[in-house]
Amino acid sequence: MSPVEPIHLLLIGDCTLATSYLPDHLRNEVLLAERLRRAYPHDHIMITNEGLDGESIAGFLQRYDRTIARHPLPDYVFVRYGVNDRRDYGIDQFRALLLQLIQQLQHDLPALRILLETGMFVDYPAHYAWDRNRVLQPLYDVIREVAAQHDLPLVDLYDRMLQETARGNWDLRVRGYGSVEPNDVVLGAGRDELYSDDIHWFTNIHPNPRGMRVIASEEVRVLQHHWPLTLQPHNYQAQEYGVG
Repeated sequence: MSPVEPIHLLLIGDCTLATSYLPDHLRNEVLLAERLRRAYPHDHIMITNEGLDGESIAGFLQRYDRTIARHPLPDYVFVRYGVNDRRDYGIDQFRALLLQLIQQLQHDLPALRILLETGMFVDYPAHYAWDRNRVLQPLYDVIREVAAQHDLPLVDLYDRMLQETARGNWDLRVRGYGSVEPNDVVLGAGRDELYSDDIHWFTNIHPNPRGMRVIASEEVRVLQHHWPLTLQPHNYQAQEYGVG
């Protein structure tokens, strides 16, 4: 790779990655870039967030070629899907499509480094109306199993948020869907006392700014675990990549 060419990180996933409700400066790619500059001060890094609200892996595969074609070829890709997959076609099909996505990426981009991510932990019953973990955990178990079987780095956001909550840092999600206005998203705990009896107040699974900082922190921790000195790929030859 030419020294002037940036290392490209591509983020693909659903609404917890897209975070279209957040101002730009609080989104995943911006917070991740800030931490990466400190972790890898000599690397020139660019990050593209291709998260899409409501998307499943099946949906991404439909736009796969267009997405890869309109950006510089990625050196790393973070994959965060599952919630919509479970709703649309279930756990078994999610596993099959996750494997299909990995195989396609590895075929088209042989030097690509793929990282799989789990999703949100919710601190039931203290600040959550129902135990969403029990329906999400099977998804995350699939992601963990696939990462282990294919020797892919795992960014276990669920486990990190579980640890944060145990330390008292529970306020990681937005509030307000259906409680104030249908589309009103409250980013923090400022109105919690007003809506403490509203079963809808804590049912939002999307990360708030504190949650986004935890996510970015865990992404960098995993990157540094696997590549402690630099994210610069070795023996990079962009012309060898052929997207099929």
